Amino acid sequence: MTNDIDQNKALVRRFFDAIEQGNFEVFDDIVAEDYSDHLAGQQPGRENLKRYFAGLRTAFPDMSLPIAAMVAEGDRVAVLNSVRGTHRADFAGIPARGNAIDAAAFQRYRIENGQLAEHWEVADFATLFRQLHA
Repeated sequence: MTNDIDQNKALVRRFFDAIEQGNFEVFDDIVAEDYSDHLAGQQPGRENLKRYFAGLRTAFPDMSLPIAAMVAEGDRVAVLNSVRGTHRADFAGIPARGNAIDAAAFQRYRIENGQLAEHWEVADFATLFRQLHA
């Protein structure tokens, strides 16, 4: 028998899979319309999230998000993952150079009514931007 924690972890895995596959239509089922992202510079809402990841997939078409660890309690799921890919289009004003990226990130999600409702992130942006400029 699965419990809410198992379902919440499966929801986050489904979200990561959708990003890796570029299947953002899945977000309509798994992300709340008024999704709130606490990462600096991110705009709220599911449609903004779709645009953000579409842009990332354009810049890094082979992007993968391997999960190293995932823990859950109540309505929260925490993920330690990597962000990997090859820089193939402009990203954050940086022209593509074909550089490989591999940076660590820590995500925390809040689930409400079976959908991702909130997100916090701490990422190794120093490593990411160093790799982009290498």
